[in-house]
Amino acid sequence: MMPSVYHLINSLLLSMAETWIFFWLCQTFLHPKALPRYLIRGAFLVYFLFQMVTYVQDFPLFSAWFFYCLFSLLIACLFYQDSNQIKVLVACLFVFLNYSCKLIASVLIMGLVHQKIPALPSNFVQGAASQMLACILFFLFTLLFVQFRKMHDSNKLTLYAIISYIYPFGILLISIHLFSVRDNTFLLYSDIAGILMCTTFFLFYLVDKTFIINEVRQKRIMADQLLSMQTDYYKQVEEAQTEITALRHDLKRHLHSLVSLLQMEQYGQALEYINGIYDSTNHLTVPVSSGNRMVNIMLSRTKLQAEEAHIAFTTNIMIPPTLPIENVDMCIILGNLLDNAVEACERITDDSIRKFINVEILFRKAFLVISITNSFNGEYHMSGARYESTKTGETFCGIGLSNVSTVVEKYEGDMKISHEEHTFTVSIMLALEKEGIA
Repeated sequence: MMPSVYHLINSLLLSMAETWIFFWLCQTFLHPKALPRYLIRGAFLVYFLFQMVTYVQDFPLFSAWFFYCLFSLLIACLFYQDSNQIKVLVACLFVFLNYSCKLIASVLIMGLVHQKIPALPSNFVQGAASQMLACILFFLFTLLFVQFRKMHDSNKLTLYAIISYIYPFGILLISIHLFSVRDNTFLLYSDIAGILMCTTFFLFYLVDKTFIINEVRQKRIMADQLLSMQTDYYKQVEEAQTEITALRHDLKRHLHSLVSLLQMEQYGQALEYINGIYDSTNHLTVPVSSGNRMVNIMLSRTKLQAEEAHIAFTTNIMIPPTLPIENVDMCIILGNLLDNAVEACERITDDSIRKFINVEILFRKAFLVISITNSFNGEYHMSGARYESTKTGETFCGIGLSNVSTVVEKYEGDMKISHEEHTFTVSIMLALEKEGIA
């Protein structure tokens, strides 16, 4: 029997809405890989077509659960770069939330019209009204989870914790109630919907806690990296001071020899002597001295890398010795941007393109301004209107520019990225003396 036009339109709208909610959930909780946009669009298109088939063919409830799990897991694992644990949890959250909303909507609609619910889900096909209500509930609960995530990020931890205590008690009460509703299909469906919803909340908090654990682990790794860089920095400072002391000790002898050569009008030998002094000190690398220890460490490391790769490295730093920004956050910003700049220069194979990195860091009226300009080979990755990191090493936190954006948002700042033919510029402005930051 051919489906009616109304049924086709309803199936189309519901499939589009559910696919968009899945995309929204993934974009909220996961970090997309730097892949061409048509690939991820194609993946969600396949998911949309699968949804269309289930709606048009009137699949019974829970009959396509395996394919829901399969599609959500494949999309999360293939197109997003988070840990496997987080990707699996987000996929499960989507499936559980989807089915719990369908059950809740079915129970509400069937209860309103006083219609009997089939004893087995395999015999139960949702009507148009319950499908629409399920989609609305799906959207509202997804929005609720997004707000919960923002609540945690804005440090409203008390309310966040209170809500987290609700779902274990909910599961306990529903489980106890199940023993008394074995002969009441309506209440049984309600209890199962409640269990699925409580499980969805549990999965959400598990995802959130996993994010926190990963952030702590990343900060620990970065702290180790900072300690290693700090050790190298002070070793570099000590070596530079030793060589400068030795040069100062020999300065009088060099000047005496030069004066003697000039008095004897041995100008050629004097010039050769000066060139010899220059060559003997040319290897001397003086660490960057900006007045701020963290900035010194990060820039000195990059300066050494640039010299080894024959990249012109210039700085213009005007900042106080201390800044109201966490060392880890400064490390994320400078580490990722400087690594990107060095690697972009290293990928240049055209000898006509000058390799350079210019760093400007200024503190003006409670705003920290960071601008890094570098040459590149003209190739870049974009996802929509967003630039994607092209680092292959991923030394800092592994997410590149998206991780920098997170720190910028934390300080209510702004990041602008621009490029010309062979010049790439990232400019960041952070508000460092607002309430809760300074």
